[in-house]
Amino acid sequence: MKHMHNKVLAISLAVLMAVFLFAGTSVQAAAKTSLSQSKITLETGESTTIKVKNTGKKVSWKILSGKKNISIKGGKKSVKITGKNAGKAKLQAKVGNKKLTCHITVTGKKKTNTAKGSKITVKSGKYTVTYQLNNSQAAKELYAQLPLTLEVENYSDNEKIFYPPKELKTGGTPKSEGKKGSLSYYEPWGDVVMFYQSAESASDLYELGTVISGEEYISKLSGKITISKSRL
Repeated sequence: MKHMHNKVLAISLAVLMAVFLFAGTSVQAAAKTSLSQSKITLETGESTTIKVKNTGKKVSWKILSGKKNISIKGGKKSVKITGKNAGKAKLQAKVGNKKLTCHITVTGKKKTNTAKGSKITVKSGKYTVTYQLNNSQAAKELYAQLPLTLEVENYSDNEKIFYPPKELKTGGTPKSEGKKGSLSYYEPWGDVVMFYQSAESASDLYELGTVISGEEYISKLSGKITISKSRL
């Protein structure tokens, strides 16, 4: 009987080990090697970084087409891409025998027909970010509510948001394309968005202005922030 008990116990342990090994293999298989972004839109002079995820192998990068439109810097598991000229480009990351391609569109500098309005500052601890507002209705209404002290929140991996006490009217306000450095207003949620990386545009996203100093600090804003009228 004791022998039979030991035999059952050994079989049970073997089954458990097999289950754990299978689960580990499944997780490993699910983590496929891929690019952090497969499609990118940049303005001329704008930069962004992409990386290869889930690999321990050496990565080699190659511009397949559009060499005059982009430049790259880096070359390990990540690379910085900068838009040089308007047009399209393809960038390849080779990982072992696997080839991953990123499609890049470079646009010209965005022109705006909206006159410049006032300036505002956003402060969080030792960090200060200054924005040039446009002359839209929504931007004027935000400016009229200042100064404000609010909580800033993270959203996705490219923006910080805050909620002004009063909703902004968007009549005559230009649509936002979610560009890096843009100060925008997402009407359905009533939140102001500070982009520190480019994002996809949305039909209800409106442009309030653009950053003119402290762009590198936007991603570092946290906790309580103070939004004030700038005297500069």
